[in-house]
Amino acid sequence: MSYDVFISFKNSGKDGKATPDATAARGVYEALKSAGLKVFFSEESLAEVGKGQFGKSIETALESARVLILVASCREHIESPWVETEWDSFLQTIRSGHKQGELFIFNCGSLTPADLPLFLRRQQMFAQNSMEKLLQFVASAVPSLPTLGDYIQVALHCLRPDKNEDKVYFVTVHPGTTASTCHVTAHWGARTAKRLSSQMKAINVSKAVAVTEVEKAKQEKLKGGYLPAGYAKLLTDEARSHLSASLGLVEEKPSSKSKSKVKSPSKAQSKPVDTKASKVVNSKPSVKGVKKPKVEPKGIAQTPLKPATKKNTPVVVKVTKPAAKAPAKGVKQLASKVVKNSAPKNVEAKKMKSSVVAVAKKVVKKEAPLSKTLAPVAKAPVRRR
Repeated sequence: MSYDVFISFKNSGKDGKATPDATAARGVYEALKSAGLKVFFSEESLAEVGKGQFGKSIETALESARVLILVASCREHIESPWVETEWDSFLQTIRSGHKQGELFIFNCGSLTPADLPLFLRRQQMFAQNSMEKLLQFVASAVPSLPTLGDYIQVALHCLRPDKNEDKVYFVTVHPGTTASTCHVTAHWGARTAKRLSSQMKAINVSKAVAVTEVEKAKQEKLKGGYLPAGYAKLLTDEARSHLSASLGLVEEKPSSKSKSKVKSPSKAQSKPVDTKASKVVNSKPSVKGVKKPKVEPKGIAQTPLKPATKKNTPVVVKVTKPAAKAPAKGVKQLASKVVKNSAPKNVEAKKMKSSVVAVAKKVVKKEAPLSKTLAPVAKAPVRRR
């Protein structure tokens, strides 16, 4: 497991009790952990891997850590065997050029620069009340998380429409088990594939060997008809997600495309309605074989009258707009005239007459003019049986 920060401190004194350094080191550990950093703290980290492997675990943590924080209250604790081995090994690795890193000193006692060993006097030292400042320095020293683009060294595309081929080929270089080694892996498949095939080209090799392996794989594919291309255009969202996970990276999310706004259709303008016109509608369908005379008086739209039969129902008069008041005189006379012209003299005529009178009274109540509403009905010629 790799770490961002390694905390070095003397855990216990000659009496076997915890030192002030251990208490201060735990406070540093909690602060760094809250900041989202991966921290190696022996009291916690060794319990996770097992104390039987503490020597190998400490060595691996020192190699992977980018920052070492030395927590000390006096020179005696700094020069204790385990503590001195940790910070000295860390500085030697940086000086040899095998890694980049920073060493900070957290003073939890009364240390002065003159109290420090010679090789530590050039390092930045922070007082116990300068925790926030220490966190800022650590954040600046720890590199940002790598992305898929940092690992992909080769991205090639092969398009052959005549052979129905659309293939991609990638070569990635990602960290190995130690800080000075890396793995070289090839990935290939169809451009539309949701998951690419992979094969390790080199395992735990130096950076120089990795560069050679990458160039070798690239030249081999270029001879086969592949051409360089941007990796982002060659991967589907599913393939990118799987490739990131296989390399131990945080899943890359595709850029959110702005959704096109759908314009709502404009409301159709309704045609102007002639409010002055009224309709006279018959509630029953017309009888087949009977011709209907067309009567269209001015200002009134009505359907032709039907011959009176046993199955016919009274004519329903619908008025869409109220008009001026009209006197109720002559209602019965006008109704008699309508029945006389529209129905035979039998029992049905009496029913028709009473119905028309009732309708006429309703019309009068609604203040519709009888003269304009019923007059066309009385004049309409109707065939008798």
